[in-house]
Amino acid sequence: MTFHARSIVEFGHFLNRVSDSLMNGKPLRTPLELIREQFDAYAAVLVIEDRLRTGETYYAFTEIDEMMTDTAGAALTRPAQLAYLSERCQPMSATYVPTDDTARYTLWVFRDRSDTKFDDDAASVCEILVSQLARGVETSWRMGATEVERRLYSDVMDKLYVGVVILDHSGKIVRASDAATRLLEARDGLQIQGNKLRATSAKEDRDFQTAVKAALQMAADDAGTTSRGLSLTKQSGSRNLGVIVRPIRGSKDNAAAANSAVAVYIRDPEANPEVEGELVRQLFDLTPAEAAVARRLTAGLSLEDAATSLDISRNTARAHLRSIFSKSGITRQTELVRLVLNSAVILGHGPRQAA
Repeated sequence: MTFHARSIVEFGHFLNRVSDSLMNGKPLRTPLELIREQFDAYAAVLVIEDRLRTGETYYAFTEIDEMMTDTAGAALTRPAQLAYLSERCQPMSATYVPTDDTARYTLWVFRDRSDTKFDDDAASVCEILVSQLARGVETSWRMGATEVERRLYSDVMDKLYVGVVILDHSGKIVRASDAATRLLEARDGLQIQGNKLRATSAKEDRDFQTAVKAALQMAADDAGTTSRGLSLTKQSGSRNLGVIVRPIRGSKDNAAAANSAVAVYIRDPEANPEVEGELVRQLFDLTPAEAAVARRLTAGLSLEDAATSLDISRNTARAHLRSIFSKSGITRQTELVRLVLNSAVILGHGPRQAA
């Protein structure tokens, strides 16, 4: 080891480098390589026994020069590689188990047998490092799971054609969903000016800013989550944007959400969710032809227009519609549209395509 009692700052810098490599999404091999270099060792290995999520054991190794094989020349399994290093090298290890006992982390460091022996100081540092690695891995997993959850929620909101904009405690935009970004880029009813949201109508903007200020105050006081709804005129002349302004409760005292104070939900009534023909077929047990008719009726076409679009006769389209009614237990075309749009089908649509 190159650390000494007087070199606490140096050790702190080293720990920061290990932590940064974990927090920045680097593979485990990266912090392990830092540890190997610091111990002037031959190899470093982290073994993770995941008792909660998968019940499996994971192994992360630094690069090893030699090819570890059995007597037949086949590559050894990870457990066998660990045993191989333990037999051939001078081993040192430390184990950390979180208080909730959901996992077990063991850090192994190996030197050539001819090298300097590991001392008590090295063993103490190894114990510190394994706990640091364990906390870093756990935090990285939680961050990864949170990011996946955020992306899924954002994806669902986009498919429902609901844009979401998050404002900080000064009313500035922190982030906007893809659907919100598309709506704001059109500058039709709502726009961005100076990194703040503004209604394109001066009169309506006064009401909108009043709603935002009220929500900011509620977020600052943690005084509730009362929402305000507004209808904003689109200069294009199409139907108004629907906007909901809502404070984010508890954000002020939550470090992870400290920069988020108000959520603004935006819905364009002109936007129609796309319906994928194959998903309609799967969810309602329709034939491909019936699903094609249902998809076009849901998009707002009349039965005659749907027949023309599919290059079939009106009588054939009517026959498909009767079959759809029979299978779904409905009797009117308006019920069909409501049934499809209220179903899970709109959560799985992809790019626009023909049925």
